[in-house]
Amino acid sequence: MSDGNTNDSGSDSKVDYNTKHVYFYLPKVPTEDGEVPDNIDLGAMLRLGGYCDLEQQAQNVPSDQQHYYPQKHIESQGAGSENIFKKSAGSSDQSSHGILMACDGHFLLKAAEKMFVETGDHHLQVNGDYEHETTGSVNVQSGDIMSLKSGTNKTLTLNAGDKTGDMELLANNKTETVQGDSTDNTTGDSTSNTSGNSNWFTKLFKTSFVGKISLSGMLGGQIVLSTWGLQVYGATLIKVYPVSEVVLAGMRFQATGLNVASVQTQVGYKALSADTFAAKVSNVLTGLVDQQIRITQATLTTQQRAVQANVDELQARQVEMDANLVGVIAFL
Repeated sequence: MSDGNTNDSGSDSKVDYNTKHVYFYLPKVPTEDGEVPDNIDLGAMLRLGGYCDLEQQAQNVPSDQQHYYPQKHIESQGAGSENIFKKSAGSSDQSSHGILMACDGHFLLKAAEKMFVETGDHHLQVNGDYEHETTGSVNVQSGDIMSLKSGTNKTLTLNAGDKTGDMELLANNKTETVQGDSTDNTTGDSTSNTSGNSNWFTKLFKTSFVGKISLSGMLGGQIVLSTWGLQVYGATLIKVYPVSEVVLAGMRFQATGLNVASVQTQVGYKALSADTFAAKVSNVLTGLVDQQIRITQATLTTQQRAVQANVDELQARQVEMDANLVGVIAFL
C-alpha cells in the first residue's frame, strides 16, 4: 500500500503523489545481457486504486506512457497533459479508484460460466486482426447511431448462412449510394411493391429483356417524356394493326400500325368526356384511312399515267407502221 510522498520505484528521485493504491509490477526483461531494468518499461503490471509513481514518472517520456495506457486514453486527455496519469483511475485524481492491467505478452481471461461487463463509454482498439466467435446467437443493440465501415478499397460482406439463410432489412427511410457498378442477381422470384411514387433515372443506355412473358398495366394513365416533348396518355389502350395492302407494278403499300393510348394531348389539356374521347379516336382512325386512300389514289394515278403513256407510244408506232405499209404497196 502506498499513501503520500513515497518512492516505490527504487529510484533516487522523489515522486510526489497523494493517492491510495497498491500495485504489482514486473519490469521488462532486458534484451542485452547485463542490462539493468529501468523500472519503468514494464513487463507486466496490476494497479488498484489511484495512479502510482511509475505512471507519474512515465509522464516525463511520452513513449513510456504507451506501455501503461491505451492510445485512446492518451489521445482523449491530450498529449503532454498530466491528466494522462492523474485521470488514469477516473475523473478525480483524489477519489477515483481504478484498475490498470498492462503487459508485454499475452492477456488471457477465461470464465467457465457467465461473464458480465458493464461500463460507461467503451473503446476497443485492436492493432491486428479481430475475430469474434460464438456457438449461440449474436444480438447487437444500440440506443443511438450504429455504423459499420471497412477500410479504403476493402470489402464489407454480410453473409446469411452462406446463402442458405434469409436476410431482412427493416427501416424507415433507405438511401443507397454506389460509387461504381451495381449488380443484382436473383435465382428465384423477384417482387417489388411501392405504395407511393416510384422514380427511375438512367443517364446513358438502358436495356431490358424478358425471356418468356411480359405483362404491364396502367390504371391511372401514362406520361411520356422524350426529345419531342411531353405527351400524356389516358389509361385505355387502342391498337390498330395493318389490315390491308395494295400491290401495283411490283410496289407494295401497307397501312401503318398505330398505337393510341386514350387521347394524346399536351400538358394542361383537361379531361375529356366519353363522347369527345370517341370523337378524337374516330378522327385519328379516319385520318389514317384517309391518308391510306390518298396514298393509294396517288399511286394509281401515277401508274395509270404510265400505262397511258405506253399506250400512246404503241398507237404512234402503229400509225407509223401503217404509213410505211401503204408506201410499200404503192411502190409495188
